[in-house]
Amino acid sequence: MNYELTIALRYLWTARKQLHTAFLSIISALGLAVGVATLLVSLALLSGLQSRIKSRLISSSPHVLVEPVGDFAIIDPPAAEAACRSVATRVEPYVSGFAWISNARAETGRPARVRSIDPATIEFTESLNPGAVSEGSVIWLTRGAAAALRLEAGDAVVVVGPRTRLTPFGAAPVFRKFGDVRIVDSPPVHDAEAEVLLSFDDASAIFMTGGRPTAIALWIASVESVDEARATLEAALPDTAIKTWKEINRPLFLALRLEKLVMFATISLIVLVAALNLVCSLAMLVVEKRSRIGILRTLGATESSIRRIFLLVGLLIGVSGTIAGNLAGLGFSWIADRYGLVPLPGDSFVVSHVPFAIELQDVLIVNAIAVVLSIVAAWYPAAIASKLDPIAAIREE
Repeated sequence: MNYELTIALRYLWTARKQLHTAFLSIISALGLAVGVATLLVSLALLSGLQSRIKSRLISSSPHVLVEPVGDFAIIDPPAAEAACRSVATRVEPYVSGFAWISNARAETGRPARVRSIDPATIEFTESLNPGAVSEGSVIWLTRGAAAALRLEAGDAVVVVGPRTRLTPFGAAPVFRKFGDVRIVDSPPVHDAEAEVLLSFDDASAIFMTGGRPTAIALWIASVESVDEARATLEAALPDTAIKTWKEINRPLFLALRLEKLVMFATISLIVLVAALNLVCSLAMLVVEKRSRIGILRTLGATESSIRRIFLLVGLLIGVSGTIAGNLAGLGFSWIADRYGLVPLPGDSFVVSHVPFAIELQDVLIVNAIAVVLSIVAAWYPAAIASKLDPIAAIREE
């Protein structure tokens, strides 16, 4: 094996004297370098963006969510909250569901997601009727919901719940009229789909939960210990469903993983094209070294030895291109993230520049694919060289 590696290195060194052979070898190595660098930069970009998305989800979404099973609200709220407070640093029971909201003046209405919220945490940007402030009868609407209802100053909003109650005249829908209408730009809660925000008592009355929450959101001290907290809550609250932040955001995580996989498969075609170019480079080298291959065979080199020599040549070219691609791709990703070379407008994005995150697993996979493709591309020219007739090769020289 030592003399095979020595001969492979000699072939690469002497190939510089044949310009066309040297040119093809350099192009093959550069093609691999460009493919590896592009793939590493793309994966670092996706990893950086996805890590920012996950960090924002962790900070805004509840780490654990407790929901009822077999009922529309938590059966024993005091016991459930006590169990939640034993494992969490922050516990937020809330009422959530869909209801019908309408504007009597404009005769418009639409279904919307309603959620209870602590009034002290709301920062509204506009009040449609400042003089109608009344404790317990305030409703907050997102700007999109207010526009859909064509709300104007002085309008009142009616919220009709999905349940009915018995009256002397039969079943009647549960509804409540709110004169103090306030507009918010976006819900300051983890449930970004909520369009209507009410106090806990108002939401409980509309959904007829009897003061019981429909779910309890938990935030724990360490995100890494969510599985332990879940196990503790499952043992203490057998009649509830416990979800972690990973399960709550599973569709989004699946979409991010699929996006990364598609990007990886697409850009890997660059590495494949560069590996195919390596076939041409090694084929030209085999033609240039026909007589030397014949001499090696007459000196006792076996077919497997000749095959290994040209496989080593392809491997050396592939490794050289892979190393150059790693230096370029990883270097650019680190510098771009460290110094913010790709800025973003602050009024449209939550980050000032495009983030790049280098993950060791991605680097190892890219390098393995580049090296394996180099060996596979070198296999056919190496097999052709091993099958050359030594007498015919020497006679042609």
